[in-house]
Amino acid sequence: MTINSIQEANAALLPYVPLVAQLTGKDTTLERIKPLMELLGNPQDRLKVIHIAGTSGKTSTAYYMAAMLAVDNKVGLTVSPHVDSVAERVQVNGRPLDDASFCSELGEFLDIIAQAKQQPSYFELLYAFAIWVFAKQQVDYAVVETGVGGLYDATNVVTRRDKVCVITDIGFDHTHLLGKNLTDITSQKAGIIHDGNAVFTYQQSQEIMSVIQQAADKHNAQLHVISDESELAALSDSQGMPKYQRHNWLLAKQVYDYLCARDSLRHLTSEVLQETQQLQVPARMDAKQINGKTIVMDGAHNFQKMTAFVDSFRQLHPDIKPAVMLALKDDKEYQSLIPIIAPLASEIIVTTFNATQDLPIKSMDPEVLAQTFRDGGASNVLAIADQDSAVKYLLKSPSKVCIITGSFYLLSQVRNNEALR
Repeated sequence: MTINSIQEANAALLPYVPLVAQLTGKDTTLERIKPLMELLGNPQDRLKVIHIAGTSGKTSTAYYMAAMLAVDNKVGLTVSPHVDSVAERVQVNGRPLDDASFCSELGEFLDIIAQAKQQPSYFELLYAFAIWVFAKQQVDYAVVETGVGGLYDATNVVTRRDKVCVITDIGFDHTHLLGKNLTDITSQKAGIIHDGNAVFTYQQSQEIMSVIQQAADKHNAQLHVISDESELAALSDSQGMPKYQRHNWLLAKQVYDYLCARDSLRHLTSEVLQETQQLQVPARMDAKQINGKTIVMDGAHNFQKMTAFVDSFRQLHPDIKPAVMLALKDDKEYQSLIPIIAPLASEIIVTTFNATQDLPIKSMDPEVLAQTFRDGGASNVLAIADQDSAVKYLLKSPSKVCIITGSFYLLSQVRNNEALR
């Protein structure tokens, strides 16, 4: 198949999008991805993988991990969802494949998987594609972020003993898929642990830690629990980072130190480490200046992420009450976000992300979300369904600092809004 542009690539991927809604939750197993990887020659078995699961911080930790490793190695990185371009899901040494390479490789890949007896979902396809590209390019390491959960996530076909598992902070999200309590959710996240793996996590609640410890014991895995973040922070010059990003960076640094000893990697100088701290992770505490305003964009779409974001925002802007614009997916457990956002904001603009042919996901009714804010005590709340109108209203706000948050689908769209360029 010949693909000449990212637009043509998105069109070629379009038939796989509906399978996400059809299969997720009803047939969440590894039984589709395993035959697909076998068809590709099991490229995952040829890679050293750092596998990252958790509720909050996965993407940022993955970006920091890849940046550290890429100082002296060839490193692949695959994350989801993408923010600006689907090419972000296949990165080598900190850069998405250029459009020409992405399209050429995707065309070849789609010809191969056309032979598969069962077609993959959109996420499964792009994960398999990333791993296939990384193996072709003979990367030294592949940093892999899970999609949802871990145990039955497509990424969990990686079972090598030298895999390093990273489990970030765990909380409530995707409860309709992962379980209604932390024990069930953690069991899914810890499902990425296989025989002989090294496992890294921060000290979390006893309920969470007991499940992770049991999974590690079952697989004779080495569990490394990071218990004193303040001591770690004192060893670095990361104090200028937003609080939650420092948390993620320090976790990645501990994993790098382990790999440094295990694989005889070069110790990174303080100057190089500071460079990795400056990395801007897309749509995470992502700030830009527009007409004298600071616009902070962050995909905080659940209680844990929003709590961490607001805590970090207040650290950076302690005396500011920003205008906040947000949209959420229709299936989000949104009530828990109200008491976090309402006290922070000078005004709240509730909007939507735009439905497209390749986005079979609905945004929450802005009127319903706005009324929930009002019922929760927020007074200055406005529902503007049209996203462009909502952006223009936000930019006219008297607030000098504004926040755009919620669904990554919203962030992906507004980052390309002409008014915010």
